[in-house]
Amino acid sequence: MGMIWKGRALSAAEAARVRQNPESLREPVGGAGAPPAVVDLDKAWHGIHWLLTGSAWDGEGPLALAVLGGEQVDEGDGDTPRLLLDAANVAAVATALDAVGVDELRKRYDPHAMSEAEIYPNIWDDEAFDTDLAPGFELLKQLYTHAAARDCWVLQTIT
Repeated sequence: MGMIWKGRALSAAEAARVRQNPESLREPVGGAGAPPAVVDLDKAWHGIHWLLTGSAWDGEGPLALAVLGGEQVDEGDGDTPRLLLDAANVAAVATALDAVGVDELRKRYDPHAMSEAEIYPNIWDDEAFDTDLAPGFELLKQLYTHAAARDCWVLQTIT
């Protein structure tokens, strides 16, 4: 299997329920809804974060929140906690992502540097950008555009 990133747009009411009682959303993040309200980046999540921020785990501004940002709501179903990003930050991320194009990310793609930084899943080659990262980035943009247009929050999980 591996570490899979999933994101789901939540209404303010759903987000409030999750914040009060994380057990209220026990189904897998991708269990309900359809794209763009639910997105599965599979194993491309860490590479996308790297391309957006230039960092393995940190970063500046709204782009750093797109994959690894938000309030921790529980310990999660795997090794990482679930993160809940509020509607204001979702809107900021959507705007920031809209300003980034695939061509810009392609210029940042450096398989050697990503391997050196141990960017998961550390299988970076010349084809990975077109087969995994660019499509995943487009899905991520769709999720945030969809969520921002509806004043939604975004729940992120890595399992």
